Amino acid sequence: MNAILQPARLNLYQRFARKTIEHAKTSFLIPIFWRVYGAQNIQNQSEYLQSLPSGTLGRGVADILHQHKLQLIPHYENHDLKHVLLDYNMTPEDELLLRAFMLGNGDYSITCIGFLAFALLTPELWPQLRTHFRRGRRTSCVLHWSLTKYASQNVEALRQEIGFYQAIKAEQYA
Repeated sequence: MNAILQPARLNLYQRFARKTIEHAKTSFLIPIFWRVYGAQNIQNQSEYLQSLPSGTLGRGVADILHQHKLQLIPHYENHDLKHVLLDYNMTPEDELLLRAFMLGNGDYSITCIGFLAFALLTPELWPQLRTHFRRGRRTSCVLHWSLTKYASQNVEALRQEIGFYQAIKAEQYA
């Protein structure tokens, strides 16, 4: 969605966030999550997502995780579906934009608001954050969507259903 900023232009938060994402790819926490929630279940779910036809939400999640060399983490798959459904990449900047969208969409959780506190460190994103917040307000609520329920659904049809494209179009006239 957004161009990735060049490394020379990254601020402290952005450099930290990129290192955190790199660390998450090999984090010791992933095996702990797998042990608690069941590695076999995650493996089965990953294989199922990869087997879905191109253009489905589940296949989109499998593809974006593969593209970024990330793994499916139990209880985070519903967040990952929002990256695909709402067309946000897995960069620190897009994560902030996604959180702004979700706040506008009704996610008033401590996690969402706390994560958006990092936006104070990225003043260059403030105008975009406002736009994505408004986009979230104009779109049907996706806060409680689950990958289990929507994996086999076509992404474009789901975007139409929630009014995603209408919300983007409304931004042009705002």
